[in-house]
Amino acid sequence: MCLLTLLVSLPSLKPPECHELDVTKCEKASTLHLVVFYGALYTLALGTGGTKPNISTIGADQFDDYDPKEKKYKLSFFNWWMFNIFIETLFANSILVYIQDNVGWTLDYAFPTLGLQIFVAIFLVGTPFYRHKLPTGSPFTKMAKVIVAAIRKWNNPIPSDTKQLYELDLEEYAKKGRVRIHPTPTLRSNFYLNFSSTSYS
Repeated sequence: MCLLTLLVSLPSLKPPECHELDVTKCEKASTLHLVVFYGALYTLALGTGGTKPNISTIGADQFDDYDPKEKKYKLSFFNWWMFNIFIETLFANSILVYIQDNVGWTLDYAFPTLGLQIFVAIFLVGTPFYRHKLPTGSPFTKMAKVIVAAIRKWNNPIPSDTKQLYELDLEEYAKKGRVRIHPTPTLRSNFYLNFSSTSYS
């Protein structure tokens, strides 16, 4: 974001303005301009791709599913999370577009760049206070075990009481820090129900 802000601000990092009606007569961007421009865009894409899928998960990890109060806060967290995303989209599509058209590109890019720096600083300051769930084993091994167990139990009869799908009591799952996958009447199939009963057992 800093690089993109510099790109629209410094004359040396962008091609000169063109007032020709025929755009083919305008001076083309140099190799330096293109390298810096695409470098900034790909860096932004890489950073966004690395953080977007993880931020909501880190937020969800801060709440204990076995504590009714925290479980309620977790739902509230996701409500505020989505609300924040929609507000940011509204801000970007209205106020930032207005600034871009009427004030200039420098200020238009400076606002989100400054906001991003503030939020990164807040995140880093809060890091010591976060709950960290360290990974245990390979997720691919766990997935493979679930698929194999579901295939083995493919022809098992489905119990009328869904509580019989689980091998352990809820307290046992809580002790091991695991969560049961609850069955659903929709998309009902032997594979799904067997998957639910074996995924965390």
